[in-house]
Amino acid sequence: MDWLDKLSIAAIAGIAVITIGMLANQELMQRGRDNPGEEAKAKESSYALQMEENERLFKGARTLEEQGLYKEAVAQVEDIMKSYPEKSVPYVYLGRLHFKEGKLGESIINYRQAVEMEPDYVDERTPRFIGDEIKGIVEEGREKFGREKELKPEDKEVREALKDIYYLQSRLAGGCE
Repeated sequence: MDWLDKLSIAAIAGIAVITIGMLANQELMQRGRDNPGEEAKAKESSYALQMEENERLFKGARTLEEQGLYKEAVAQVEDIMKSYPEKSVPYVYLGRLHFKEGKLGESIINYRQAVEMEPDYVDERTPRFIGDEIKGIVEEGREKFGREKELKPEDKEVREALKDIYYLQSRLAGGCE
């Protein structure tokens, strides 16, 4: 057998391996298309586990909130935030608590941070959607900070709050970051 025969056999073997790999990949993709519910079930299961963990983490803060002890609840959520800096949920809780305290500017800052960390909060197709809640905050913020801007056009805090409001408004409308 000369070198040309060996080269031909190697080429045929290589083509056979590539073909088998492509067929296997096609079969895997077909199974995924035939059973899209499994991926959705896995996502739902993951979301359910996260909800259980959040329920456990924020139980004390929620109890304080129900008692009207917002400052204590904020302190507890901030402690959770230090332990879990990668989580976006504490920012949502802080946004809610600050809103209940009447601190609209701080509430808006926290909602913006939450949306930046987890875009699903403004995606209606996800179970994390809290867009209606954010929309109410945005509308109230636009009204309040719009008036304040007219009264204090050079106020940096007012300009920053409006910037955050416009960001949230854009995200709610489906805009990109």
